[in-house]
Amino acid sequence: MEDKSYLATLVENLSIIAKKSGDIFKNAHAMNVDKKLNARDLVTEYDKAVQDYIFSSLSSLYPEVILVGEENGDLANYDAENVKAFIVDPIDGTSNFVNALSHSCVSIAYAEYGEVLAGVVYNPYKDHLYSAVKGCGAFCNGVKMQVSNTPLKSGLVGFGTAVYYDELIEETKRIFGEVLVKCSDLRRMGSASIDLSLVANGSFACFFETRLCPWDYGASMLFVEEAGGIITDFSGNKLPLNKKSSVIAGNKTAYKELFDIINNKK
Repeated sequence: MEDKSYLATLVENLSIIAKKSGDIFKNAHAMNVDKKLNARDLVTEYDKAVQDYIFSSLSSLYPEVILVGEENGDLANYDAENVKAFIVDPIDGTSNFVNALSHSCVSIAYAEYGEVLAGVVYNPYKDHLYSAVKGCGAFCNGVKMQVSNTPLKSGLVGFGTAVYYDELIEETKRIFGEVLVKCSDLRRMGSASIDLSLVANGSFACFFETRLCPWDYGASMLFVEEAGGIITDFSGNKLPLNKKSSVIAGNKTAYKELFDIINNKK
């Protein structure tokens, strides 16, 4: 593992890159929209431009570290356990971005040999910069974050709908329906990186989604852990960095309650 001073400097560099990346798309207007998996999985020229900028910036600073990003989707060739890597989502919340909802972010995680050691998430619309170094806490604009103690019955639950995967829709609906009657309310915000950051700062008691990619949770999974929360897949396993996964996160109380609902435990 790299020493903390190295990682602190790395996070400073990532923060600068993330903020400049946010400036690229924050004031965007006209754009070309393409489709990846289907009509609901969108990509714009800004996704590509931001990733190109991030990759170029990271390559010049850290040429020895491999680059894994949403817009090349090269998970199959990412040997997570044996390399150092940056895991990048240039615009998490592209559908929000396309529809001018002002709720999208840049996410950059740094991992060594299958373990995320540092990361940043930047929401340029609110100028919220989330950051963490493993073992040093998680922060939003320099203020330390802490998960809430709120149980499910009085907490807000964030979730994603995985609309790209038809085979998961019924399971998402089942979990949603069971959680709806046991929590304060649910929020579907459209950016998992931000949602998980909101778990870390205590706004959400917990969060779930049936399938996400590592660039959706690479940085913010570290925030949840460093803020005292729990984040795993639906079976309770560590989240992988080189393949898609279900995700459940929360403070210790709400996580357990949500975990039991997902796994049909009474």
